Amino acid sequence: MKTKFILLALLYSGITMAQTSDVELLKKNEISSNLLDLVVAGSLNVNYERLLEKNQSFYVGATFFDTYGYYDAGYIESTNAISLRVAYILYFSKRKAHEGFYFYPQLKVRSGEVVVEDYFYYDFLTETEVRQEFKYDVSGFSAGFGIGHKWVLNDKIVLSLNGEIARNLGSFDTDYLGNIEARFGVNLGYRF
Repeated sequence: MKTKFILLALLYSGITMAQTSDVELLKKNEISSNLLDLVVAGSLNVNYERLLEKNQSFYVGATFFDTYGYYDAGYIESTNAISLRVAYILYFSKRKAHEGFYFYPQLKVRSGEVVVEDYFYYDFLTETEVRQEFKYDVSGFSAGFGIGHKWVLNDKIVLSLNGEIARNLGSFDTDYLGNIEARFGVNLGYRF
């Protein structure tokens, strides 16, 4: 009787473990967007994350109408910059799959220019507005890292907060911009 109970218990635990691992393996993809970039800088961000085994993932993100960090975010007239970023994410949670605290090294390539309103004044003598614009190139290559925390709601909706820092490597407009770029994220996504 005791051996039958042990065999049934082992069989039941094996079945439940197989079911949970199948459920985890079914959800291997995630798409998201950085809402903070959209609100602060007006950049449209689309990210794809491929979930791998052992709480690791591969990340690719594209940003349209990109800026240099949040530099001049309130004065941007126009931007045609596009960036592509890749990262390898390492999750540190031992109890949850692809959730919790994470760290990632990243590489980013960006191309384009940003036009900002340098100054504006109204000339009362001629009754005209005088605007001066400044254009700078944000094209270049950067490498850095980031940290964050991710929550998964109902096994589908994903919310993550992150911060990252990157150093520019290569040709870059260092007269106006610094070599270090910091960015933050409030990402909302869907896991499937």
